[in-house]
Amino acid sequence: MKYLRVAALILLFFFSMLFFVQNNELLSTTVRLYLELFGAEFQSREIPYYLIVLLAFVAGGFISLIYLLAEKIRLSGELKRGKAKIKDLEEEVNSLRNMPLNDDNFNMDSSENQESRP
Repeated sequence: MKYLRVAALILLFFFSMLFFVQNNELLSTTVRLYLELFGAEFQSREIPYYLIVLLAFVAGGFISLIYLLAEKIRLSGELKRGKAKIKDLEEEVNSLRNMPLNDDNFNMDSSENQESRP
């Protein structure tokens, strides 16, 4: 599994480099971004397309990382609760195993066995 991840990363890097090399001229062109919000206007300086693509890739990676970390924390808590429940149930089973037999039931069973014997 470890080798598959390394191979996938190498392929991702290869195709990313291939994309940038084949689209170098188009990606080198610059763009200026505008945002008008409630009457306020914001304008960026000129940014090349390749920087926007790289930033989008990095932002997607960070968002995925945050989601996976939150999921791991949730699952760790669920595992901890499950282990605690298992421990409680094992303690309950052990306490039931160690309970002494009721003398009345034990005597009745042994007296019935003796009467049925000739």
